[in-house]
Amino acid sequence: MLPLRLSVASLTTAALLLAAASATASAHPHGTRAHDARTHDTQTHGTQTHTTVPEISGGGFETPVVPSPSPFTSHLGGQAVGPWTVGGHSVDLTSDRLWDAAEGSQSLDLNGSSSGSVSQEIPTHPLTSYVVSFELAGNPAWAPALKTGELRVDGVPVKTFAFDITGRGFRNMGWTRQTAVFTSLLKNSVTLTFAGTSPGVGGPVIDDVRVRSCLLVLCPPVS
Repeated sequence: MLPLRLSVASLTTAALLLAAASATASAHPHGTRAHDARTHDTQTHGTQTHTTVPEISGGGFETPVVPSPSPFTSHLGGQAVGPWTVGGHSVDLTSDRLWDAAEGSQSLDLNGSSSGSVSQEIPTHPLTSYVVSFELAGNPAWAPALKTGELRVDGVPVKTFAFDITGRGFRNMGWTRQTAVFTSLLKNSVTLTFAGTSPGVGGPVIDDVRVRSCLLVLCPPVS
């Protein structure tokens, strides 16, 4: 009878091990996928995986709506354009009744009566890089022909940009996509600022601002 008892005990132990292995597999059916996902700008906390993309709002400058029949509305330093805070002298929120937007129906001239800026604080993750992209054109109604500006992160320029309005018009704006990369080292938020640096009335015009995270080694090259 002793060999029989050993056989039953061995079978029982094997069954328990198989059950435990099955339960572990059921609890983590996508363990390998979760690990792979973390290599694509995601973070895993426990069993939940989420993408580390910051929140930015009002990137299309669709709010507030420019009231008809006005072609644009001016906003002075200290005022707000949707979620953006205006700095410098002033900016003009412009309807497609005046010129074509890159997307939607409104865009932003960074020079109102003189050079201005808009800023917005966004959440970030430490040791993560971010790509900022936006559409760029220029107010075709005013000199100088070369419109210039800066993208700043916490007040530090990360990209200077310029647009030549020669040959452009209200229905031929010549929008171009611009990109810049910055890295958040130890901060949980940063302030993005788009500033006009051209003199006078009418400056660089921006639209369709977007931000996404990326691994530093996988960030696209920026010219």
